[in-house]
Amino acid sequence: MTGALIELAREGLLLALALAAPMVIAALVAGAFTAIVGMITQVRDPAVGLAPRLAAVGLALVLTAPVIAQQASAFATRALTLVGRVGG
Repeated sequence: MTGALIELAREGLLLALALAAPMVIAALVAGAFTAIVGMITQVRDPAVGLAPRLAAVGLALVLTAPVIAQQASAFATRALTLVGRVGG
């Protein structure tokens, strides 16, 4: 059973990375785009770069929320089932 718990923890960490990836990638792309635009226009205001990143992360979260919820729910079901078997 210890091996199953270790596998569950490993799966949980990988799932957290996979579910956070769309938001991180959106922030990266928006940050690169605003850096290029800032370099071209010589605008150095930090607020100019923050707003597009927030919008991109918000949009990515809205678009991927159903998948995130489904994956998190499936993982929680597996985890609680395993914890019930280990505890029982």
